[in-house]
Amino acid sequence: MKALVYTGDQNVEMRDVDDAAVGNQDILVNVLRAGICGTDIGAIVHGRPKLEPGIVLGHEFVGRRLDSGRLVVGNPIIACRQCTMCSAGATHLCTNRKVLGVHRQGAFAERVSVPERNLVDAGDLSLTEAALIDPVATALHAWRLAPSSSTRVAVLGAGAIGLCTVAVLKAAGVEEIAITDIVPERLEFARTLGATSVVLPSGGVFDCVLDAVGSEQTRQQATALLRTGGTAVLIGLHAERLSVAAGPLIGGERTIRGAFAYTEAEFVEAIGIVRGMDTSWVRTIPFEYAADSLAAMVGGRYREREAKVHLQIGE
Repeated sequence: MKALVYTGDQNVEMRDVDDAAVGNQDILVNVLRAGICGTDIGAIVHGRPKLEPGIVLGHEFVGRRLDSGRLVVGNPIIACRQCTMCSAGATHLCTNRKVLGVHRQGAFAERVSVPERNLVDAGDLSLTEAALIDPVATALHAWRLAPSSSTRVAVLGAGAIGLCTVAVLKAAGVEEIAITDIVPERLEFARTLGATSVVLPSGGVFDCVLDAVGSEQTRQQATALLRTGGTAVLIGLHAERLSVAAGPLIGGERTIRGAFAYTEAEFVEAIGIVRGMDTSWVRTIPFEYAADSLAAMVGGRYREREAKVHLQIGE
């Protein structure tokens, strides 16, 4: 089958590979649509997470089960269900977790093998909507880590995670949603999804700031925009280090929280949020162009108004 493979040294290639091994509890899925994620780019460029040459990339996808033909989305986080975190219901923090496209063959391929318990019915979702379940669930989890009383919220970055965060905040009834980005067209998409402002005020005024970029600068900005007692939730993984002024953080009892992925329940809950969501900010390209497009992203040469690229792999 055709698959997009990481070959080492920041390179990817379209190759003919064998079908992924199917375990006793696995189901083979014909992949229809798969999303390129910032995590894919970060893993290739920065080695976070570390990829072994030969791994098939991709963890955001929708497809049809080979055994039943049912349309399904796959939760890419494979948990052991035996460790302390799994026992507490936090399977996304499993100490033995494996992730599709990182630790085992992923979904940038014509077929992918997935544990049956990780497959969720996509119902009546469109392919574009279904392939957005992962970033929407990620945004939902980040919002769940914020104080429930937050009414003034800022989002840093109008990429896919930032736009999905706006949609989650809108669905949650947040009164004031401000967002910032360096691409003006993406801010217009954010307005469509529910942002009330694309200009951030100076000083600390927000109950919560969600950083969907993850650079050293945006992490500093996130804490600077907080009111006394506010909470910054860090989602983006761009920079390896965090460096913020300690005085305002301690003196103002501001909180910084990290947000990783989502719980299994949040993955399912995201289906209700994504249904009917505006997806005009998603660009779909044929699978045959995947290697060139991903290489352009890795090289910093990809500058599109659309914040998300989906690969059309099957029909």
